[in-house]
Amino acid sequence: MLIPYSTDAPLYHYPIATVSMIVLNFICFFAFWTARLDPLEAEFNPEVAAQVMDSESESGDWRDELLLHYGRGIRPWQWLTSIFLHADIVHLVGNMIFLWSFGLVLEGKMGGVVFLLLYLGMGVTESAVEQLMMFFGEGVSLGASSAIFSLLALVVIFAPLNTFETILFIGFRVFHFEAPILVFGGIYVGMNLFFFFISGASMGSEALHLLGFAIGVPIGLLLLTQGFVDCEGYDIISHYTNSTGKDSKVGKKERKARLAKQMEKEEQSLPKLDQAQVRATMVGQVEQAIREGNIDLAIALQGRISANNPGVTWSQPNLAAAIQSLLKSSEFAKAEPLMEKHIEMFEAHRFPLQVKLIKIWLKAQRPRHAIRYMRGLNPAFMTDDEKTEIQKLADFAKQQIKSGVLEVE
Repeated sequence: MLIPYSTDAPLYHYPIATVSMIVLNFICFFAFWTARLDPLEAEFNPEVAAQVMDSESESGDWRDELLLHYGRGIRPWQWLTSIFLHADIVHLVGNMIFLWSFGLVLEGKMGGVVFLLLYLGMGVTESAVEQLMMFFGEGVSLGASSAIFSLLALVVIFAPLNTFETILFIGFRVFHFEAPILVFGGIYVGMNLFFFFISGASMGSEALHLLGFAIGVPIGLLLLTQGFVDCEGYDIISHYTNSTGKDSKVGKKERKARLAKQMEKEEQSLPKLDQAQVRATMVGQVEQAIREGNIDLAIALQGRISANNPGVTWSQPNLAAAIQSLLKSSEFAKAEPLMEKHIEMFEAHRFPLQVKLIKIWLKAQRPRHAIRYMRGLNPAFMTDDEKTEIQKLADFAKQQIKSGVLEVE
């Protein structure tokens, strides 16, 4: 059995909600079983517990209504209460270890409130689906396992390249090693699929674990693609599309806020000068930001200068240096509008920038856009070599279209 206990994933929030859920699970466990089992029972025995549940169910004990029942209709409160009940101490401790490890990663990225809403929401959803699926069945279920498998799906989507510090028990031997989260998740999903099929695809614990994982997958992908969680480009989509470092909406929002504060600080540091002096000083700050490699700040400062001084725009050296820095760091999306501005404003390096722009579009599989741009170029202003280069790029774009490249503008 693989048991995770720590992770190398970057954590930005303390696991307060995770620890609170673990404590609440222990409180519910001891309160529930102390009230239900005979005080003479020294051990937590699932068989004895089942007998007690059966006998008390027949006598109408209200505590029986906290379990998730099959074949007794729809009982929404059980969708929540059953998550906090466990069959025995081993069942409880096992689930809480996994809740700790998965919660450490997820709460560390999203914060306690969002993590808590997700954990309870996915747990309630799984219980509701389970009770509906077993509407004509019989029996009960309890435990946080399915909700925790929903968390596993989110962990795999958000941090597949990070690792869990893991303990492996083989007989009486104990092994410690780091397991990549993607591999760790694959092992547990694979094990549950294996036991699910050899059990005849029956509605057992494996089926419920897989149901929880299946509920977590679309939720995790939705949160990721809509920018509700910033995985800093190390999520599963960025990994498999080879776009590690891609900005998320959350990341852009945070950087925008940081830039606003930084710009405000820069402006407050300016001495009391007339407008021309302020403009000259801010242009100097643009140059300084470019030299320091802070192109986002340079762009923001230049935008502020242009907004307050109509007609005052980039200088050619500053704009060329900003473009060069962005291209060097492969930030093509940010470089593209600056390149277009440079081509429009300055004669220097116009054709090389046009070629580079076309190549960026072709690399991003936007051949139709590239062809429309090339059709707008005037051959009268090109040398023979430049015409040949443009023709090669046009042929390549046509080949992309012919091969079936789909393009979304």
